[in-house]
Amino acid sequence: MELISNPNIEQLVEIKNFLIEEDKLYKEGFYCNWNIIEKSFSENHLFAMGLDNEIIGFLTWTNYGNQYLAIDIMEIFPKYRNKGFGEIFYDKAEKYFMANNFFAIKLFCSPKSSEIFWKKMGFTKFPDRGYSEPELSYYKPLIQTKVLSDTNNLTDKIELWDLEPYQVKEQPAKWTWNIEDNKYPILTPCNSNWNLRLTKNGQIIKEDKVKYFDRNNEIEIGPFLYISN
Repeated sequence: MELISNPNIEQLVEIKNFLIEEDKLYKEGFYCNWNIIEKSFSENHLFAMGLDNEIIGFLTWTNYGNQYLAIDIMEIFPKYRNKGFGEIFYDKAEKYFMANNFFAIKLFCSPKSSEIFWKKMGFTKFPDRGYSEPELSYYKPLIQTKVLSDTNNLTDKIELWDLEPYQVKEQPAKWTWNIEDNKYPILTPCNSNWNLRLTKNGQIIKEDKVKYFDRNNEIEIGPFLYISN
């Protein structure tokens, strides 16, 4: 199997013909999104999956500032499903994205039945960020990230609440990271208005909304809190 990262026009036509046939036979598929697929092709954001000189699937994606990306559509054509090709296709695409230094992937599970597949691929459901975000939004880091701590009893830590500062009061943080070392970055979906706190040597150094927390460094990137050091 081959990941074709820059399909040619003949391969694009092959994808289109598959989608037209799928729409006629099964009354489903992504032919209704052909404008998105064509746009992805024009932007070099279309992958095809090749098997024995035949296209058996495709993937479209959106680049957000060369930092994170969204998978918009991924499909293995019907007669090739349930053979493990989807896992192989995604794995090859993920390796491509990692090699190009993206730190995370986000996506929306559509159809809903695809949720099982994306969980198997290591994706985690977005927390409720308080925005009008699709319920089946998922993400996956593409880098090694700092693990969550299971205790707040730390002298050096960063804490994040799923609350605004005025709502915090005595409530414990939703997420806590031990920052005794800066080996890996912090990465998690967030709301820009959530409360973020930095504690060192047991003393609170800084506390504010995510969007105001560090005016010198960009720590809110799209839907993510990303703290590299």
